[in-house]
Amino acid sequence: MKLLVIIALLIAISAGYAQIYFVDTEDSAKLTVHELAQQLQEFDVIFFGEWHGIESIHEAQAVVTEALAEDSANLILSFEMWERDSQPVLDSFLQGDIPEEQFVAQSRIWTNYENYRPLLMIAKDYKMTVIAANVPRVYAGRVVQEGWDFIDSLPSGERGYIAQRLSAPEDDYKREFMLLMNGMGGHQYSAETMHKYYLAQCIKDDTMAESIALAKQANPEARIIHFNGDFHSRSFLGTVSRLRTLMPEIKIAVISPEAVTNFKNPQLPDNMASLATYLLLSLPID
Repeated sequence: MKLLVIIALLIAISAGYAQIYFVDTEDSAKLTVHELAQQLQEFDVIFFGEWHGIESIHEAQAVVTEALAEDSANLILSFEMWERDSQPVLDSFLQGDIPEEQFVAQSRIWTNYENYRPLLMIAKDYKMTVIAANVPRVYAGRVVQEGWDFIDSLPSGERGYIAQRLSAPEDDYKREFMLLMNGMGGHQYSAETMHKYYLAQCIKDDTMAESIALAKQANPEARIIHFNGDFHSRSFLGTVSRLRTLMPEIKIAVISPEAVTNFKNPQLPDNMASLATYLLLSLPID
């Protein structure tokens, strides 16, 4: 089965793009997948940021995960794309107790589920633990309408789906979030609405960070790779900064996609060491 997974990944790579390029932001060195996987052995938690739905990035995630699985005795996968209340059905699928059709029907998969399926198949093949890290979307949606006031009045079972510690720092992350929201389709939001959207963003970051921290505390020897939209981890902000607050002693790596016009002589950002530990070079999106 492992051989079949590797062959399938190699076919996907050859069909989708010619090469995968990673860059070490400390010295601008280009790394192969094998070299990257070796360097990632030095870290406790790896954040792999993505642009949702971009095939080449998802293919790179699968190839890196396969390489880490070959080199790591205890690798845990963690996902923004699955929410805490879907953990039982996720576990049942990975353990072979339910068919994939039932898992798909019951776990509120994203519309681009096929991009994440190879990662789940790797996890299933290697019998990995997989974490449904995110807050259930129903609560994030309520935050947009109500703020955080309702959270502590939830029944204990529901309250457990949300991080115990919530924070909404006035930092670069908030400034970047506000710029992003203001640039979306010309919408003009009130200051109160913008604040609630930011609270909804933060409840996701805090919950994902807590999910990762709990998994690490339960499995101190494990290495965790967490998959999320790039904004949640770029510049070591968002979920990364929350995890550092919870577990300041752990070593964290961030992989972030970076658009370049060509692979031979890519123009890399001057401040790239502040953006990520490694950049995944990607051609511009049409």
